[in-house]
Amino acid sequence: MPIKAGYLLAAGGGALLLWSGFTGRNWTKTLRAVIQGQDPTQLAQDAAIITTPAAYSAGSNVGVPAHGAASATGMAIAQDAQQYIGSTYVWGGAPGSGSGNWDCSSFANAVVGRDMGLAIPLYKPGTYHGQSHGPTTGIWLVWTGCFTIHRQDAAAGDLAVWQTHMGIFVDSTHIVSALNAKLGVKQTTVEGAAPFGEKLFVRRLKAVTVHG
Repeated sequence: MPIKAGYLLAAGGGALLLWSGFTGRNWTKTLRAVIQGQDPTQLAQDAAIITTPAAYSAGSNVGVPAHGAASATGMAIAQDAQQYIGSTYVWGGAPGSGSGNWDCSSFANAVVGRDMGLAIPLYKPGTYHGQSHGPTTGIWLVWTGCFTIHRQDAAAGDLAVWQTHMGIFVDSTHIVSALNAKLGVKQTTVEGAAPFGEKLFVRRLKAVTVHG
């Protein structure tokens, strides 16, 4: 069942602090923007349409080596994500039971948690139904239900997670993600979705390796 509000606030605050540190932005200004209902990631999301240098997306990720072949569960996650290409984007949106009311992280939450019924950060399997936004990118970066793999081992169903953006791999070089209010949900190259200057972490769900 969903976690208590206080825990989520603390986790969200930690995620904002993590993001601020990664991007070199002032923590208090970031928090103030969120409190005022502003999207602190919008500039990064606008930058996502620009292909960034490969060094940003293919950096040396420290983690457990893994084979690049997609599992059956990974393929199912990728195919589910692709059905939403063209849907709209709402920053901070809760996906509910439909589509188009999500940002990058609540899109991933909807695909992995709601549609596939898998565990996502702070929610046990089958308990996330989209009524709330759910975990943010910063929480996905540190969640122990995933592990970080090398970029070259990415496969369908893996997660591309930056500090202010995330998406779902559909093959070794492309992801589907909710980019921004202008572009909505699109399939792009990994580099084409990368916020400028941010480090990519390829995260593999433990559930994919167990239930493959």
